[in-house]
Amino acid sequence: MTSALIYETDDSDFADSAIDALTQARIQCYRTGRALPGGSSHTICIYIQNDGDSQRANKILLELGAAVGTQNRVSQKFILLAVFIGALIVALVIVKLAK
Repeated sequence: MTSALIYETDDSDFADSAIDALTQARIQCYRTGRALPGGSSHTICIYIQNDGDSQRANKILLELGAAVGTQNRVSQKFILLAVFIGALIVALVIVKLAK
């Protein structure tokens, strides 16, 4: 049996609710981290002890309103536009220096 990280949050109330719901579903779990004094946020990690429970645990977290992670990716169009603008600037500088 190996433990697995299933969720990270800075919302202590959500973490408490998640641990309660997972425990009620008989999924062995624990958390690390806590909210910092003065309202400062700190990452709270929620783990399950049996990675075989991950599908059930994820379903429970989603039902509680867990955010679904998305990758921050720069679109290809943006990259191509940036390369084009950069090349245009270099060409203008070369033309200006050639005069």
